[in-house]
Amino acid sequence: MVQGAIQCYSVTPSTKKQSNFRIDPEVMEGLQSIKERDGIPLSEQVRRALRAWLDSKGVVKKKPTKSK
Repeated sequence: MVQGAIQCYSVTPSTKKQSNFRIDPEVMEGLQSIKERDGIPLSEQVRRALRAWLDSKGVVKKKPTKSK
């Protein structure tokens, strides 16, 4: 009988930077509603929104997708 199990995880270094922002309560409620409804984490929603805004301003272009 095995008393315990060993779990191994592969950790890939991230190039993303961690930041802190203040968000209005009504915006946070909206983000939480989308998380509950669609399952999209808050951080991913914020990344998508910021990327779209920067793209619209012509500051950051979308990353090209790899073709098969």
